[in-house]
Amino acid sequence: MTDIQARHAPSVLAGELELSTNWGLPGVGYLLMIRPDPAAAAALANVQRQVLTLEPALLRQPESQLHMSIAWLLPVRREFSEPKDALWASRGDGWLAAITAITEATGPMRLRYRRLVAADAAIIAVAAEPNPVGRLRREITAALDLPWPITYSSVETVHASLFRYRQPLTDPAGLLRRLESLVIDIETEVSELLMVRESIYPTLAYEVLRRLPLRGEPAGAQPDGAQPDGAQPDGGEPGVQP
Repeated sequence: MTDIQARHAPSVLAGELELSTNWGLPGVGYLLMIRPDPAAAAALANVQRQVLTLEPALLRQPESQLHMSIAWLLPVRREFSEPKDALWASRGDGWLAAITAITEATGPMRLRYRRLVAADAAIIAVAAEPNPVGRLRREITAALDLPWPITYSSVETVHASLFRYRQPLTDPAGLLRRLESLVIDIETEVSELLMVRESIYPTLAYEVLRRLPLRGEPAGAQPDGAQPDGAQPDGGEPGVQP
């Protein structure tokens, strides 16, 4: 079991989940994110189909809306003294200028998803570390100096949420075993960041406000790393070893 899964396993096994009662409801947030390339999105969708065979009541993030959050400038689950749209109107141009200066000096990168994790709020695909996103987040944090965290997870962890929980799991232990048995290897190229205004939670509907190309020197590919014990080259669905 991976370290990140080991941290979440007790809550999952005890049924202490954060149920997504606001799934599909209106909710405004301003988010900097990246989208997987089409091949990676299709491979992640294949993973979703396999997981649904065990827990069909999971709330599945649509393939077209799969994404990785880089920074929440105005988090959807946080309220402020002013409406978020008003805050964006007064501060958004300055924030975008600071982020653009960073993306102009940051090169295209590649992320590689190798692990599936059942956390207390979602089932996620986690990118291998080290990767360039941690440095990118630290630079954005320093440049914007926001008085709230820019990400719900750790600065270093990059993940795509595949599912959220509609109801308690029918077989938590079976799900953990299934996720552990799915050996994934999904790469995605990242050439731009998207600044979006979310309107339906969880990022089921959003407007792209600005595309921010990564114009610096390309980042090196992540090291392959050791294959898990017993892993064999994939001969089935893209990105998944059953």
